[in-house]
Amino acid sequence: MAEAATLDEIKDRIRKRVGRRSPFHLMDPAEAGEVLGGLDSLDPDAWAEAWSKPGARWENAAGDAEAKGQADEARHAYFQAAAYYGAGRHPFPNSPGKQEAYRKTIETYLAASRYFDPPLERIAVPLRDKEVIGYLRLPARRPAPLILHWGGIDNWKEERHGFVESLLAEGWGCFIMDSPGTGESPVPASETAHEVYCAALDYLVTRPEVDYARIAVLGASFGGYWSTKMAHVEPERLRAAVNWGGGIHGFFQPDWQQRSRNASSYLFDLIEARANLFGKKTFEELIEVMPVLSLKDQGWLDKPCAPMLLVNGKDDLQVPIEDFFMLLECGDPKAMRLFPGGHMGESPDVFPTILGWLHRQLDAP
Repeated sequence: MAEAATLDEIKDRIRKRVGRRSPFHLMDPAEAGEVLGGLDSLDPDAWAEAWSKPGARWENAAGDAEAKGQADEARHAYFQAAAYYGAGRHPFPNSPGKQEAYRKTIETYLAASRYFDPPLERIAVPLRDKEVIGYLRLPARRPAPLILHWGGIDNWKEERHGFVESLLAEGWGCFIMDSPGTGESPVPASETAHEVYCAALDYLVTRPEVDYARIAVLGASFGGYWSTKMAHVEPERLRAAVNWGGGIHGFFQPDWQQRSRNASSYLFDLIEARANLFGKKTFEELIEVMPVLSLKDQGWLDKPCAPMLLVNGKDDLQVPIEDFFMLLECGDPKAMRLFPGGHMGESPDVFPTILGWLHRQLDAP
C-alpha cells in the first residue's frame, strides 16, 4: 500500500491537472498557482477559502459583464467562478466552508446556463418525499436519442459539462445527474440506490422530445458501477450502457479498499470520499458497508443485461481490472477496451471510442 501524499506532493499533482483535468481543467495556471502558493494546509475550511477567493472574483466579474450586456463574457466568468468554487468543495463538502463552496458551484453554474444553447432545463423528479435533480439538454432535432450521464465520487454534474457538450454535438440529448451519495442525490449509496436512475428514466420516457427506444447510460469512474447495475435492472428500456472505470465486486472488498486507499491517481481523502457515499467517515465504517454493493453477491451478473461497453486504463490503481474480466465471464456478451494508463485510461482515444460505440448502438433503427 502506498503512503499518503504530502501537501507538496498534492500541490504538484494539482499543477499537472490545471488546464487538463477536473476540477482544475478550466483554470489558468498562473491563477491556480497563486492559490497553491498560499495554501499551507488541507484543513477543509482553509482549502475552501483558498479556492473560493478567485471564485468570488470571477463571480463579481460575471455580474459586471451581465450589467453591460456582455453575454459571452458573463458566461465565461460564471464558468470560471463555478470551477474555482467546485475545487473549493473538492472532493466532498465535509465542512461549513466546503458546503458553502458547493452551494456557490451550483449557483454560478446555473447562472452560466442562462447562456447555453441548447438551453438547460433543471428537472426535479419526485422520489417519495424527496427529489432527483438533473439537468436536461436536448438538441434541435427531436425526438432525440438520450444519454443519462453521471460521474463518480467527486466529479459531480456541474463538472461534467464538457462531456454533455460533446454528447450534444453527436445529436443526442443528455440528462446529467449525481450518483447516490454525491452532489444533490437524495439517497446515499446502498443496494437499492439505483432507484434514483429508475425514477429519472420513468420521467424521461414520458417526454415527447425523447426517443424512448434509444436511451443509453454512461457512468464514469464509480459511476460506471451504477451504469452496470442499470444495464441489468433495465435491459428492456436501455439500448446501451457504458461502464467507464467502475468496479463491480472485487472493488468493494476490504482487501482492495486497503490496497487502494492511498492510490497516487487520487489527490487526497479517497477513503473519506468513498465513505461519504454511505454517510460514513472512517475506513472501518467503509469496509463494513461497502461489500453490499457487489453485483456478484446481489446475483445480477448472470441475468440479462443491455448491450455493454467496458472501458478503463489497464494500470488502474483505484479499481481492480479483474472486475471487468468477471463481467466478461458472466451473463450476456459484452465489449471491452483497455487503454494505456491508470484510472479511466490516459489516451486521447478513450472518449472518442465511447462515442463511436454509442453511435453503433443508438443509430440502428
